[in-house]
Amino acid sequence: MSQDHTVSFAVDGVAVVTGAAQGIGQAAAVALAQQGADVALVDRDPERCAETAGLVEALGRRALALGCDVSDKAAVDACADRVVAELGPITALATCAGVLTENVTAEAVREADLDTLWDVNVKGSFHWAVAASRSMIPAGRGSVVLISSQAALVSLPSQAGYSMSKGAVATLARSLAIDWAKHGVTVNAICPTFIWTPMAAPMLEIPEVHAAAIRRIPIGRVGQPRDIGGVIAFLASPAASLITGVVLPVDGGWTAGEPELPL
Repeated sequence: MSQDHTVSFAVDGVAVVTGAAQGIGQAAAVALAQQGADVALVDRDPERCAETAGLVEALGRRALALGCDVSDKAAVDACADRVVAELGPITALATCAGVLTENVTAEAVREADLDTLWDVNVKGSFHWAVAASRSMIPAGRGSVVLISSQAALVSLPSQAGYSMSKGAVATLARSLAIDWAKHGVTVNAICPTFIWTPMAAPMLEIPEVHAAAIRRIPIGRVGQPRDIGGVIAFLASPAASLITGVVLPVDGGWTAGEPELPL
């Protein structure tokens, strides 16, 4: 019996990227457009997506910039409806919107910061995944990629609230994967290490922190947004159609083990 061994990395249809104005979100939008998707660019302030829209359109794809508070279910639903009306049914989603509050130990975490972390990182991912599923489930296909964090897998100092929220995102990916597999919808989470983004820059610009990160990452460098954008585009492609419920570290080997053990 002959088998088809051809592989497609094309991402057709319409992708939604939250947090698309900069960093991982911008890289994800460009990577998805490179593979053939039209891209809805979601950010709290849509005017901040102008640069990303230009990059997507330069690749010959359509871009639609939309303002949305991802923690507001009604706003997310309205935004998703507009994507469908103006670009078409959603076939891929990357939830790159996220926040990192002040680094303090657990006993000093403010209630307001916990609420912010949960609202944006967790509820934002949940609301957008459910909104996108209304296009994907009837179509019998789709890909959801949630951005978790290395902090969901290994403990980092003074990040209890952030780690908790990103751990919830990883668990959400597994749960949705089980619920939606029968509909042909894949759901995965990516756990990036330190990435040079506006959110991480204040930490990485501290020489001691940057040096410590480099020592801990076996591959010897921190990540660039394109490192994550490429993984998102892969998971959204037919080449990854058997991958679902995976919590994937993209961390240069950090979680593989201790690189400096003197044996």
